[in-house]
Amino acid sequence: MKYTKILILLLGLGMMAACSSDDDEPEVVQPVARVQVMAVFAPGQLGDQGYADRVMKGVNTLMKADAGIDSVEVNFIASYDVETTCTMLADWVGRRASVLDGAPNSRRLLVLTEPFMVKWLADMKNQLTANDEVLLLKVSDDDVEAAAQTLGMEGRVHGLNISAASAVRHFEEARKAYYEMIGGSEIQTNMMRLYTDSVVNYRDSVCETIMEMSPDIDYVPGFHIIDQGGLVYSNEFQETAFELAYSLCGLMRAIATLASSRLFTIVDFGSANSGAEFFLMGSNEDMRVIMVMLDGESNTALHRFAIIRDFDRALDGWTQQWLRQPLGTMPLMELHGGWDGYCTDDIDPWAFV
Repeated sequence: MKYTKILILLLGLGMMAACSSDDDEPEVVQPVARVQVMAVFAPGQLGDQGYADRVMKGVNTLMKADAGIDSVEVNFIASYDVETTCTMLADWVGRRASVLDGAPNSRRLLVLTEPFMVKWLADMKNQLTANDEVLLLKVSDDDVEAAAQTLGMEGRVHGLNISAASAVRHFEEARKAYYEMIGGSEIQTNMMRLYTDSVVNYRDSVCETIMEMSPDIDYVPGFHIIDQGGLVYSNEFQETAFELAYSLCGLMRAIATLASSRLFTIVDFGSANSGAEFFLMGSNEDMRVIMVMLDGESNTALHRFAIIRDFDRALDGWTQQWLRQPLGTMPLMELHGGWDGYCTDDIDPWAFV
């Protein structure tokens, strides 16, 4: 009985000590900050050795992010056709939890790599939540505002772009110097695109800069592969896109031969750039066509130049800042260019003299 009383006394003292401790506040369990980032690529867009691959590289750096976030889940959609892509996008929009452990996400960011994808997202906008934000690439501030209104996400749609004006200006200076040297009539730079302007409102400042350098013209001669958004990025059309890109380059060479001159052209075929590359491998050693590839990588062996826009670095910087900012506080638009080193080129005016 004596030992029982002592034990009870000791337990009571222990409880009194615990109650009088400075740490008597209940432990607060902080919620896990889970962030999800999803990038959407058009079918077949990856592997272009340019824009899309750089975007993918930028997205992947988020996996190594250290911004006080407990979990950053990064994923991407790259399917075989537009229908499947939209189905996968709708599945992600409607899912509120992590695919890894089922835990709810505190914030989500959707990165759309092409402006026309806003139309895809608009069909499922009612499933978006107040914790969702959208980042549009290759757009202007007007595009961002229009998309925010379409999606009903004012303040949570943002834009990121890189102007190619500095490189285009460099290319135009080289063209003018060439024609001045040979003393012949100038032939205007032409533009070869993946999509027609009716599908994509190009926001790269290419045509604007060409007309700025040649104030006597009111348009830039142009050619395009397809006039339906997304179609070129499909297995069924990929081979045709390659062939059309190859044929358009051949047409440029034929015109240059007929004119007994050189033609200056800017190429923006996206994943179909490989068609232009293949043409250059055996048909342009004399540089009859002076070509610069937008969002290409340097390859002097092919006798063409490249405009290099660092979308990987720009996207990395933007998302790192986004991770540290409260919801809905990122700026409407972020624009880079030659002035801050995000656009460079390897254009050598002496290479074709």
